[in-house]
Amino acid sequence: MDNVTIELLVLNNTNITCATPLLWTQDAVNSRQSRLYVCIIASVMHGFFWLQFVFCSSIRQKSLQWIYAYLIIDILLLFRFFFVYIVRTISTECVPSKSWILFMCYFEATVDNYLNILEAYILLTLNICRYVQIAYNRNVYQVDKNILILTHLGIYFISLLVLFLPFAFGWTELNEYIRDRCEIAYKNVHIQVFNIIISFALPISLNILVIYASIRHIRLTSTLRQAQHHVSARKKYHRSLVIQFVIFYTIWLALWSPNILVYQVSISSSNLTIIVRLLNFTQIALDPIIIAALDVRFWHAWKKVWISIRSTLLVNRANQRRIRPTTMNPIVFSVKTPRLQTTGL
Repeated sequence: MDNVTIELLVLNNTNITCATPLLWTQDAVNSRQSRLYVCIIASVMHGFFWLQFVFCSSIRQKSLQWIYAYLIIDILLLFRFFFVYIVRTISTECVPSKSWILFMCYFEATVDNYLNILEAYILLTLNICRYVQIAYNRNVYQVDKNILILTHLGIYFISLLVLFLPFAFGWTELNEYIRDRCEIAYKNVHIQVFNIIISFALPISLNILVIYASIRHIRLTSTLRQAQHHVSARKKYHRSLVIQFVIFYTIWLALWSPNILVYQVSISSSNLTIIVRLLNFTQIALDPIIIAALDVRFWHAWKKVWISIRSTLLVNRANQRRIRPTTMNPIVFSVKTPRLQTTGL
């Protein structure tokens, strides 16, 4: 939406004493209450996870960079929600500046989509790196450092380019619903299909192909090893990596994809939007739990922390139960006889 359109929308509210166009209505606030609670829970869960990263040096590994990049995107999505929520619930200006309205509208409508697209491609890259490790026994995190840096930059920049080029060419427009929300609308079906392919179909299809290639390679090598009556520990580890990723990706896809599809198709149903947004933030809340539960490296880190805490508690309990020598004051009994009594006169 351009400056002129926003100005007209604001002027339409001049019959109201104070329009406060950025302030949500009470209905809009109520529709986002459930998301607010889930985001608070998600923030706590991510906080505990990153505490583990700070105190456990064993999980600060280069091979976990894509997982950490993915979780940082989760944090940015939470920040985006809290920022919009705070601004939209405290902005009581009657006539905010047009630049501030434009910034908030673009930020609210585009950042969520951009970050969700990043997550899809980050998971794809993580899976490709694991396939190279499984199929070619190549540690890309040690051998291909420059390629990884370029991949990071490419994912972030190209996704940003795909998001904003339609605005530059006039293929999309920004619709603002005063005191409710801002959303992107596509001017033709072709650009809408293109965005669905880039943001949903392409990364999902490629990821499924890579998963299939990993499973097929493990099955072929396992059959060969069984014929030789030997299955190496490395093959068992590779099998566990694939199983972990399939479980995580299935949960992620079930919770992530409805939000992306509703966004790209531009469905304006408020009830459906509430549900898919809630599913998306539920996935963000579950991410650190699922990752920590499935990846053996996090299991080992949590196990070390638990053993350390348990040892400390046992030592303290033993110290409390230890019998310490005590000094008892003797009790003196005094028996007075009539011969010793005095009148005090």
